[in-house]
Amino acid sequence: MPLMISPCPTAILFDMDGVLVNTFNSWYGSFVDLFRNVYGQPLPREEFLHRFWGRDLRDIFSELDLDMAIPEFCQGYYGNHTDKVEIFPDTRSTLAALSSFKKVVITNTPASCAELILRDFGIREYFEEIITGDDVKFGKPDPDIVYKGCELLGCSPEQAVVVGDHQVDLDAAHNAGCKVIGVRIDGDYRVESLSELLPLLGLCEIS
Repeated sequence: MPLMISPCPTAILFDMDGVLVNTFNSWYGSFVDLFRNVYGQPLPREEFLHRFWGRDLRDIFSELDLDMAIPEFCQGYYGNHTDKVEIFPDTRSTLAALSSFKKVVITNTPASCAELILRDFGIREYFEEIITGDDVKFGKPDPDIVYKGCELLGCSPEQAVVVGDHQVDLDAAHNAGCKVIGVRIDGDYRVESLSELLPLLGLCEIS
């Protein structure tokens, strides 16, 4: 018998970047341009990965003391690299197979970027709502975004599960009292790809 989440959740809160779509190269490219144009210096890939990847843009801009509006960054720097975004091969089929679950996206990515990505790849329709860093005072790892997702879906954190690929996702989920499925990272449960969610959740009956 396949491993199954217990107790069965009634709702799923999905991170976006690294879970539904591969946006690493698009974000890295935009930060390379930012560092070259604003600071006149390169940004090594490893430095971006360990210093910036997965974090709330507001925190990053504050750390860099960067006087730039986030929509300006998304429409300009990030907008020049959206061609580098790739949807994972099993994203659409997995979301379709989980149609009986209430679902939201919880992402630190600003709304102006997140909506563009999800609509471009035709997966916005699978989610009741997209909750971004713009909608809460503090982004992940603060639990606010998880609480807001549960509130919108009409469930308690104990009735939901978070699917994420970064330590900030794990921390936000656990800080809120949710179980978390790690994608290529150890959580309460671990999967290597989205399609592996189906045996974890497939035996749960949603009323």
